[in-house]
Amino acid sequence: MGGITTPALMVLSHSAPGSSYIKAATGLVNTTNQAKNLLGITKSKRKKQERALLDAEQAAEDADLSARQAADLDDLHRRNAGSAARIQAESEIAEARRSRSLRQETGSLRAQLGAQGISSADGSGEAVILGRERAAAEQRQDAARLDALKLSALSEEEEALQRRNLLDLTRQQERQRLERLARGL
Repeated sequence: MGGITTPALMVLSHSAPGSSYIKAATGLVNTTNQAKNLLGITKSKRKKQERALLDAEQAAEDADLSARQAADLDDLHRRNAGSAARIQAESEIAEARRSRSLRQETGSLRAQLGAQGISSADGSGEAVILGRERAAAEQRQDAARLDALKLSALSEEEEALQRRNLLDLTRQQERQRLERLARGL
């Protein structure tokens, strides 16, 4: 209580009973502060302990979120890799079917044209065969575009998950920041 100079305290400090009251109060304050120090419950220590506890809790939440997000992303990568392999295999099978079908149709057309006495190397016979080959090439291009769209959708799904993960992380960090503010840490 030393250092406080108000008129009332000055009067009390110069009188015998007032002086003993001030000394008793000062002694009580000192004893209380010493007890707090011994027990380790000063405000700054308590704040440090709360801050350390909150830091540990938030670090655990961050680690948990990161682990879940990494597991989700790994799972999606595996599924997408399987889907991409399936799309590729289906594409190769379909291409083999188209090629086989084109060879069979071309052979049949040549046989029909030959039976009619039309050569497949000139004029209308060649036009029919080239038209069928052009149609097969268009089908091949359409299938390739469809496969590219399917693979693009898989890639977009991964990007969407990464954006969602980033949004979740940002939300968690903002919630943690608000919790620190609310607790005065």
